[in-house]
Amino acid sequence: MISTKQPIRVAIIGYGISGVLSHAVAIQANPAFSIKAVCDLSSERREQARKDLNCEVYESHQQLCERPEAIDLACVITRSDTHCAIVTDCLKAGFHTLVTKPWALNRQEADLMLAAQKSSGKSLFPWMPMYWSPEYLKIQELVRSGAIGEVFLARRYVNQFWKRSDWQTEQRFGGGYLLNWGMHIVQPILDLADSPVKQVSGQLQRAINPGDADDNFQAAIEFENGMRGIAEFTEAIEGLPSFMIQGTRGTIHSDEKTVTLLQKEPDQSQEPVRSSFPIEGKVYGDEIEIYKDLAETLLHNTRFRATTEAAYQGTLVLDALRNSHHSRRWIEVK
Repeated sequence: MISTKQPIRVAIIGYGISGVLSHAVAIQANPAFSIKAVCDLSSERREQARKDLNCEVYESHQQLCERPEAIDLACVITRSDTHCAIVTDCLKAGFHTLVTKPWALNRQEADLMLAAQKSSGKSLFPWMPMYWSPEYLKIQELVRSGAIGEVFLARRYVNQFWKRSDWQTEQRFGGGYLLNWGMHIVQPILDLADSPVKQVSGQLQRAINPGDADDNFQAAIEFENGMRGIAEFTEAIEGLPSFMIQGTRGTIHSDEKTVTLLQKEPDQSQEPVRSSFPIEGKVYGDEIEIYKDLAETLLHNTRFRATTEAAYQGTLVLDALRNSHHSRRWIEVK
């Protein structure tokens, strides 16, 4: 059981763009939290954090872990290949720990972090902002209400057209868009299916970016209940609907601005009934809302929407998709 007192004392590990805009700003907006420390390898970023937050700064997370009595929550916002080591150290030091996406590069890392969570008695929170997306929440509500009958196919599509040249383009740093965007694209399909995954097929491609990591991917997912999912990230100037969910009594589609519900009995000739739901708020989830819920979890032991169980299932699927790409075959997920 979580038993944290207010204010929740926070350390941000990684004070780059995401650490500032997606985390520090949201934490500062919530009086339940108090930022006590920032860790960053860059002396310039440490100095900026000192000015911005008037907090202690450290070069390494190990220095922070030597002061377990001073921190309640560590937020790990670092390069993907560093997550596992930093998270396990923070848990062992006695901190509840939040880790940005991807929480783990593979199943082996996920297993290590879950073992550290269990032995420490502290909680691990994967950063999965799609669970706070107003677009996805409306789609989830419609699907679970039975508005389109039994779902047999769910499609998730995201496109962009711009080049990047940072560490995300290199496999050795845990780069690639399957890992970077998997929580936004693959995870919602896993959640909507409400069924174990049976097998997957994946294709990865590098088209625009330098480096050796993928910047395009396609995934086909077959579930034990017979539903299928298709997930794609692609470098394109214009794209398909962000979601299209097909059921036995209708279709849901969305374009990140409006969720549209079309209902019809397939054996009748009448026109479908159309309902539209404008999307309000941040389409990929509002960080302020996420931290509001996290505070409730830490202070009052409420259930956090993003669970390690869901994140672990997502990691198994991403592992299988990479395996499928290299082996050129369908891969079972156990």
